[in-house]
Amino acid sequence: MDRASQYFHLVWGDIMRSSSIRILLFGLALCASWLLGGCASREPIKQPMLAYGERVTASQYDEYWFAAARQGRWDILESLLNAGYPVDRANARGFTAVILAAYNGQEETVRQLVRTGADACLGDKSGNTALMGALFKGELAAAKALLDTPCDLNQENNSGETALTFATLFGRYAFMPDLIAHGADPNHQGAHGNTPLRTAQNQGNRQAENALKRLGAD
Repeated sequence: MDRASQYFHLVWGDIMRSSSIRILLFGLALCASWLLGGCASREPIKQPMLAYGERVTASQYDEYWFAAARQGRWDILESLLNAGYPVDRANARGFTAVILAAYNGQEETVRQLVRTGADACLGDKSGNTALMGALFKGELAAAKALLDTPCDLNQENNSGETALTFATLFGRYAFMPDLIAHGADPNHQGAHGNTPLRTAQNQGNRQAENALKRLGAD
């Protein structure tokens, strides 16, 4: 079973224990969005041949840019940035370089992009941020690299879920204290009325429920 299938079955198992139809639909949509996003070619990307001082047209180099983000090729990203490529350009699904780097566990590339000015708070077409992507995939080193950005950790995606809700849904319990220490509210009520604790209870997930209660959820 490949990694994409493993993540789908992991998420599906958690969702099937939930009594909430909304969580079911959210999980399926999330899997479809991100697992499709991870289906891009893994063939090693080559450095584009840029003349000294050349300025690039963004659309002409999109393939290089987004592949380099997935593969952690900072040398390519830096050369394109130096040629005028916009650091926060998004693809058709709304994925920016920092979202793709975080989702693919490219911790150092995430840090380099942020240092260069990438906006880690931007969400994709579903409102999912780089941090949410890293938590979904279990790329916790990349997630940790995003904690010192100025993003509001109570930022919601289009389904009203926060980074802490992602940690709840996908079993990232050890990362919950870090999120809360950096400003995530364990009692944040999302647009659809759910808190992280209520999400855990709807899942029947006692481990997540106990972890959240220890961290101040009520």
